[in-house]
Formats: sequence, structure tokens, C-alpha cells
Amino acid sequence: MTIDQNENFDSTNEEELEINLEDETSEPEPKVEEKPAETLEARKARLERQLEQTNKKLGVTIEKEVKTSKSDSLDYGKKAFLVANGIKGDEMKLVDEAIKKTGDSIEDILANPYFQAKLEETRNLAKTADASPKGNRSSTMPTDSVEYWMGKPMEEVPQEMRIKVVNAKLEKEKNSGVFYNS
Repeated sequence: MTIDQNENFDSTNEEELEINLEDETSEPEPKVEEKPAETLEARKARLERQLEQTNKKLGVTIEKEVKTSKSDSLDYGKKAFLVANGIKGDEMKLVDEAIKKTGDSIEDILANPYFQAKLEETRNLAKTADASPKGNRSSTMPTDSVEYWMGKPMEEVPQEMRIKVVNAKLEKEKNSGVFYNS
């Protein structure tokens, strides 16, 4: 036998040995019939039915909880529908309250004349609040602005506004030029 034949002979013997070892160590696995995987919802429903039956046998009564889902509030689709119909911001809360109170659909609520009147009233109140000046007095400049208090003596300036007024005066002096028209 030559060296090449010897190598081929050894490699075939190794393969045969490996095959024989695998056959000896492996045991036949018993066949088990696999049940289709039960979904979580089906399993939950089955367990709830079993619980109800057990409770009936024991004479125990359990009140079911009322489930609140997120579908009660406005989702993105409903919000988009409301925006397309001219309802924005805080007005959506008004629609949401009306839906919860009446149980009607969004279309029915938007067509409801009572809701339209309430919506118009809310819009008018918002316009009035935006149009009125902010502050204590109804002058041309609101009294809670720094510009109003910059022209007043420091003794009249409220305590919480003094730091802002002093900073604004320093900034104004820093930005003003040396000459009168600069």
C-alpha cells in the first residue's frame, strides 16, 4: 500500500466510525402529537370560562370590571377629522366631552346646534381674551411689562419686577451710543 492509499483508507475508516458512533448514541425519539399553538386571546377566554364555571360551583359571584379603553378618547384619525372641520386646540376637548356625555358620533355632535352654539361661545371668549391687554390696568401698555416700569421711579416698581427693570436699563445703556442720535 502506498501512502496515498493509506490516507484514503484512514479517512474512510474515520467516516465509518463517526457514522457508527452517531447511530449508537442516538436513541429513537418518541413521537408526540403536537397541538396547534393556542393564541393568548383563546387561552385567556378558555381560562375565564373555567374560572366562571368554578365560581358557579362554589356559589361565588364576582362583578366584572368595566374596561376603559383608549378608544374613548380622541385618536389621531378623529383629531384629523376635527381639524379638517375647523376644530383646533382646546375646542377638541369640548368635542371629547360632548362625545362622552352624549355618546353620539363626531358627525352628529358637529351637526348639533347646541354644540355649535357652545363652540361659538368658546371661540368668542378666546378672541376676547386675546384682544384684551394683559396686566392690571387697561392702558396702552400692560403693567406687567418691563418697558412700562422702565419709565417709573424704582420705588414704584414692584419687587418681583425690579431685577428685570434694572437689567433692561443696563442693557439699554450698553446699546446706546455716545452721541444723542446714535
